Amino acid sequence: AKAAPAAPTAPPSKSVGPSRSERSVPMSFVRKAVAQRLKDSQNTMALLTTFQEADLTNSLALRNKYKDVFKKTHGADLGLLSIIIKACATGLMDIPGVNGFIDDAASEIVYRDYVDIAVPIPSPRGPVSCVVRDVESMCIRDIEKHLAELAGKAMKDQLAPEDMANASFGIVDTGSVGGMMGTSFINPPACATLSTNAIMQRAAFVDGKVVARPMMYMSLTYDHRLVDGREAATFLGSVRDKLEDPGRLLLDV
Repeated sequence: AKAAPAAPTAPPSKSVGPSRSERSVPMSFVRKAVAQRLKDSQNTMALLTTFQEADLTNSLALRNKYKDVFKKTHGADLGLLSIIIKACATGLMDIPGVNGFIDDAASEIVYRDYVDIAVPIPSPRGPVSCVVRDVESMCIRDIEKHLAELAGKAMKDQLAPEDMANASFGIVDTGSVGGMMGTSFINPPACATLSTNAIMQRAAFVDGKVVARPMMYMSLTYDHRLVDGREAATFLGSVRDKLEDPGRLLLDV
């Protein structure tokens, strides 16, 4: 009979004092690759961050009003992420610098006429960054279907390298774990990343009155070598306007 495989051994630990110990574990291939790319980004880019906040009353009302009929009609859930993705895509087409990158080897600026956005997708091992491609030509329905497809592949551990690489823009979310305000790194060849945060009821001044509204802080970290502060603030303001009035996405304004 075959011998049973040996049980995995716990990582060795060393004592660093009374009732204190440390243990060392090897870095995974993925962790090492991510660590190297983050350091390369920090060493190459001139990282700067600008902030904005958005009143999500209308976006949340839109989702709540149509989520059931959307699910029945299209077979996909209607979430806030797809609205954020579409708001970013329209802003990126209007301000191409935020969607471009610097080719350091050729000393050239590359402007893209397409939008590929990396977004967090849940998986058994935690969120992974996957790319939704050609978002500029998608409607909300198409975005939701693509997100569902990526989520299905992630849950089955069937994501391919091309599903997770070469985004022109990134979105990260600290709000899912309660983060109130955060910044992010940029994963090349993107030159900017949007960070979304927790939606919280906060006081807002509306029509001359102080009222409680679902507010969300956002930040845009960008490569200041390519993107000016004015462009970054204009882009982030455009995303805010579309989240506060999602009818703008329908009218392309």
